[in-house]
Amino acid sequence: MSNDIVNLITSLKMNRVLEQEYLRIACNLSMAEYRGIMSQEIGQEMTCMEMSEAMGLSPSRSSRVIDNLVKRGYFIRRISTRDRRAVSVTLSEKGIEVKERIKINQKELEESLQKEFSDEVINTIKGSLKMLLEYFD
Repeated sequence: MSNDIVNLITSLKMNRVLEQEYLRIACNLSMAEYRGIMSQEIGQEMTCMEMSEAMGLSPSRSSRVIDNLVKRGYFIRRISTRDRRAVSVTLSEKGIEVKERIKINQKELEESLQKEFSDEVINTIKGSLKMLLEYFD
């Protein structure tokens, strides 16, 4: 495989370098479901519209994702305590467990990278990744 940018990014993804990607797949979560779980803070109540904004999805798409997460036991849906006319979701115990496992893996991977590379290299990598994200955004 050549060393052009796209192939290098593909190699990172194929090698499952990012543990959260591996865990997302191991937990059988779609990327949208993963974003839903990760955008929800533990104990936080969010309306479907707030979830839509946090996930970066249209309201109709986020509604389907939330429905799936409720059916699978990751979210609890109930009448909002802030506005009884609205429905809100919170992470269930199962959702909290998955989110905590993902965060632990993220922390371990970050620590591994910090040990492997100098601060200068880490800052260069971060800057380059930010530029790529801005380019594709």
